[in-house]
Amino acid sequence: MSIYLEVHLSTNPNATPTTLNCTITYEGLGAEAVPLAADKNLITQSALYVLRCHGQHEFPAGTQVHIVNPIPLGRGLGSSGAAVVAGVMLGSLAGGVNLTKERILDYVLMIERHPDNVAAALYGGFVGTYLRELDPADMARIEIPLSEVLPAPAGGVDTGLRPPEPPVGIGHYIKFKWAPEIKCIAIIPDFEVKTADARDVLPKSYSRSDVVRISIHDLFSNTDTN
Repeated sequence: MSIYLEVHLSTNPNATPTTLNCTITYEGLGAEAVPLAADKNLITQSALYVLRCHGQHEFPAGTQVHIVNPIPLGRGLGSSGAAVVAGVMLGSLAGGVNLTKERILDYVLMIERHPDNVAAALYGGFVGTYLRELDPADMARIEIPLSEVLPAPAGGVDTGLRPPEPPVGIGHYIKFKWAPEIKCIAIIPDFEVKTADARDVLPKSYSRSDVVRISIHDLFSNTDTN
């Protein structure tokens, strides 16, 4: 989808210190509900994780972050995935860390365990993804709250300790070509649905007969074969 979350960064070394040295302004969808405190906004929380993994416990002096968001929140269009990607990139830029895209994906997947969402936001286009085999307890989780993945100092009161850095190569992706003949329509509801709730609607497993029947039907549904 050609809708893009924008994050604009500026700094002023001569500015008076503020909480975490970061001021947030926001325009776009969800403006009435999005928190503007640097330790509560998902984008700047994610940026702080990157900064603190590299020994920087706050933003550079006089940091101003302006967010422009055209993505509906909680509607299944990947708004949180885009926010986490933007936050990790923000932290990399603000801290002068210069993470590669591959390493950005590792950091993002420590926060947002849906590689399909974040890889599409990071790389663009038609992307297939998978996670490296994880601990069974992690695999059982549908979503991992930011406060759980990023304990203090990243997700709570700054203790001065470095948070755990992500392992290398948590997730992998494959980028596919997209045929111009294929068109998509997104139907956006007027209400929010959490990803975990939406996925709970799907069956936990499918029988072999169901999978085979669906595959055969899909194979011949658009042909003249009887």
